[in-house]
Amino acid sequence: MRLSPLFVSVHATEPEIRIRLLKNERAGQIKEQFKWFQERRLQIHAQVVVCPGINDGVHLERTLKDLSEFHSGEIPTIISAAVVPVGLTKFRPTEDELIPVSQEKAREVIQQVQSLQKEFYQKFNSNFAWLADEWFLIAQEELPPESHYEDYPQIGNGVGSIRRFIKEFHDTAKQLLPHKIDEKKTLTWIVGNAVEKAFQPLVKQLSEVENLTINLAALNSNYWGQEITVTGLLTGEDIVSQLRDKNLGDGILLPSIMLKQHDTVFLDDMTVDEVSKTLNTSMIIVNGISDLIMNCC
Repeated sequence: MRLSPLFVSVHATEPEIRIRLLKNERAGQIKEQFKWFQERRLQIHAQVVVCPGINDGVHLERTLKDLSEFHSGEIPTIISAAVVPVGLTKFRPTEDELIPVSQEKAREVIQQVQSLQKEFYQKFNSNFAWLADEWFLIAQEELPPESHYEDYPQIGNGVGSIRRFIKEFHDTAKQLLPHKIDEKKTLTWIVGNAVEKAFQPLVKQLSEVENLTINLAALNSNYWGQEITVTGLLTGEDIVSQLRDKNLGDGILLPSIMLKQHDTVFLDDMTVDEVSKTLNTSMIIVNGISDLIMNCC
């Protein structure tokens, strides 16, 4: 059926480590399977979820270099590789051997992959291996510039999504953001605390509109048991528990990414109406950047 490109979770190319991670005896055949795809001229975007103490360090380097061996020819089998930190919740089994990514580990992985990117760029004229935005958020380091991401080959795995959002925000704001609105308005914009630092300039730009005040509510998720949380995982319970009795102004700007698709229900099955009534404020669901700016102004 020529299904290409495919997105494949690799995690490790060393057989014993991949078997350990996937708990599947056949998982160690990954390189032979790549050769099968290579013979049929089918392409893959690979993903490596880094689990500290298991597939990091020398194992991560081995995996990325093994993958790069399939990035050659007119139709490279491995088009790109995304390196993503493992995300853990309080619902995982108690006997689970996985541990969360620390700030120190995040900085170590960033340095390691950026060093490999230089090698890959010299060889392929492309970074080939990409760090998910979460690494920089956990490490509390600046995101790479827009030019770093080439044509955003791994945007679906969170590589460059924040940088692209910021660029699109600035481009849209130039067209839609007025200098002044007629009546004073204060809104609370809910996001995951992972993007708090990156979004501060956007909040500042919105608040430069005369009579408009935007307050950023950067929340973590007690529901999932995560200290650092992306916006799409926040639940109704998280919002209520952290914003109850707070001055929310004239309403809440709620990114639609927090809701189940084509619905007004959070991941914990609370509804937008329930949260609105509990907090005694209006909830403004925003779908994208243009909708965000239009609802502000």
